[in-house]
Amino acid sequence: MNQKLLIIAIVFTLTGCLSACATSGKNFWVGDSDQGSYRLDLLVHGSQLPVFEHRSQSFVAGWIGERYVVRVHNNSNRRVEAVIAVDGRDVIDGQPADTDKRGYIIDPYGYVDVDGWRTSMSQVATFRFTTKSDSYTARMGTPGEVGLISVAIFPEKMLYQPAPHPPYIAHPRSGGPGDWEAKQEKSMQTFGSTADSSKNLGTQYGESRYSTVSETQFQRDSSSPISRLSIRYDDAKGLCAAGIQGACHPPRHPYYPDQPIEPVRTSPEFAQPPPGWDHFHPWY
Repeated sequence: MNQKLLIIAIVFTLTGCLSACATSGKNFWVGDSDQGSYRLDLLVHGSQLPVFEHRSQSFVAGWIGERYVVRVHNNSNRRVEAVIAVDGRDVIDGQPADTDKRGYIIDPYGYVDVDGWRTSMSQVATFRFTTKSDSYTARMGTPGEVGLISVAIFPEKMLYQPAPHPPYIAHPRSGGPGDWEAKQEKSMQTFGSTADSSKNLGTQYGESRYSTVSETQFQRDSSSPISRLSIRYDDAKGLCAAGIQGACHPPRHPYYPDQPIEPVRTSPEFAQPPPGWDHFHPWY
């Protein structure tokens, strides 16, 4: 099925290969030479957050107020679509996650940086670590899914690979708002549930940030993803309590940048502000 997709302004190309071992549930997956390699990272100030491996899962430590970027690598020889979910909600439309939804398209041997919930063709609402109760997913009524970032990878079905161009995100697939409740159970099975009252951090629907996109065409090679990537996150105290010794260090002070609140203008097909968003300071 052909689908319309969206394009971000900047494309990145990698010249080297990723080095990691294949393990289900981790932030990387390495296949054979035909399938290629894919990786998920979280970046703060342009640097990758250290990853802690624990019980075949990947964890990173965040701190309140800090802005982060989701980076997905495609080290294969064809374009792929990356369907991304943060705290159980799709990063493009803000609704409960589902692999049937559109995703960002990444060129061969490249990567894409996703820095917020998409609010229009030219803007996103910044990803920032915040308290669990202040997270976007909690304010939208789904607090049980906090603390998990997941990606489903779909290679493109095509024999001829066009010249490299910027990555894309997919146009909405069939179905409407009434489908979300019916797909909630499928969503949790697809990306995994993180229902855990001990979680301390979530991801905020932050300030508006410029991130332009446009449309193209893309056809998936299969209805099932070839790879699933995930990173779980919490503050240092939460990770230490979960038995991750490498994260046991003194907590960092919350970071509250002093910037004005700007009105968020959203398009209907993208992530809408959570209830009460215009009534609280966006850093807490």
